Amino acid sequence: MEKKKLWLLFFILGLVTAACGQAVQTQASEFNKENALSLVEEAFHSQVSLSEKPQSKKQIEDQLSKYFSQSLTTNFMSENIYEVDGGYITFGSDFASHYVPFFHYDESTRVRYKDGNWYVWEERTGEEEGPVSSLNGVEAVVLSEEEGTWKISSITYELPKAVKSE
Repeated sequence: MEKKKLWLLFFILGLVTAACGQAVQTQASEFNKENALSLVEEAFHSQVSLSEKPQSKKQIEDQLSKYFSQSLTTNFMSENIYEVDGGYITFGSDFASHYVPFFHYDESTRVRYKDGNWYVWEERTGEEEGPVSSLNGVEAVVLSEEEGTWKISSITYELPKAVKSE
């Protein structure tokens, strides 16, 4: 009788585990253009907020890891976080590495899914006005799936030809 109860318990645990795994897959597969834009915009605001007040490295890492892959979080922190009285902070710059670009989030912001990644980008002419200058070319963010969650995996100035040509 005890063996039957044990097998039943294992069977139920297996079903629950499989169902949870399927739920994660469904959520990842339902990710769309609007989700990609929203994630990139929220990530941008998250990075900008790091210059508001000193925090612990753990707080900064926890905040960034919601939006960025582990490797991009690590690279951002090593190149942009500075120790000050009371913790760590970022200092603003138009050309700091690993920052989400200043996108307009309008019709000039393009989004495309290709080969397992989402690409969010804008083409720059170098003629934009405002507090932030830009160079001619493309500024792009690449989103990849990491453990069932979409995160920014790279920030680049080049797009694969297959992405740009569609």
